[in-house]
Amino acid sequence: MKDLVLYMTIGYPNENTFFQMLDMLDEEKVPVLELGIPVGNPFLDGDLIRQSHKQVLDSGIGREKIVRWLQKIRREYKFRIILMTYKEGMEKFCLSELDRKLYDGILCVDEVIRADSGMKPVQIYNETMTEVQMLGLLAENANFAYVMSGNGKTGSFSRLPDGYIRTVHFLKKNTALPVYVGFGIKTLKDVKAVCSHGADGVIIGSHFMRIMREKGCLECKEYIKIINNYLQKTALQS
Repeated sequence: MKDLVLYMTIGYPNENTFFQMLDMLDEEKVPVLELGIPVGNPFLDGDLIRQSHKQVLDSGIGREKIVRWLQKIRREYKFRIILMTYKEGMEKFCLSELDRKLYDGILCVDEVIRADSGMKPVQIYNETMTEVQMLGLLAENANFAYVMSGNGKTGSFSRLPDGYIRTVHFLKKNTALPVYVGFGIKTLKDVKAVCSHGADGVIIGSHFMRIMREKGCLECKEYIKIINNYLQKTALQS
């Protein structure tokens, strides 16, 4: 089964809309939610996600609210939760001290979290890494492997790069962990391309957030149906 991973910034654009979106994701059986924990300088992210971080931070979000929302998500939804943040977010919200039962894994963009931490870390890979570097990260990877499709910020790609292909092939030969590709994935054509090169799933962030902001929940639902229908068909054919 090929997996669809969707990114959302926690609490964006507001609490009510955020949980309405989660209701829909659960209804559509999205398997994994990458949940962005906001920071002041999300340097790997483009304008749209940067703005979402700023808006949530300006609303006064704190650790207590994050914990309360994660508890609610755990109670009410079936999808897996991967927290995504930066070292700044790890420290600001003391994420290493969170109850491990509140999430299924964590990705820290600018700090390698060790596999023996108990936080089930996701590690991120890109085309500039040597094989030695990738093997080193795999040793600390206790979740899926996140492959960047190319070099750049989230939401900055006008088309899907192809720099990920060598990385995916190398990882598939060297780990039994699922290998997912993110950055620059927008269309069904992009999803098909990524899956055709051996990826076990796709991660869609900026494009999904843009649909949510500009067109709303119903359009997001239709978008998910299109992607999920294809991924389910590929599972049946394999």
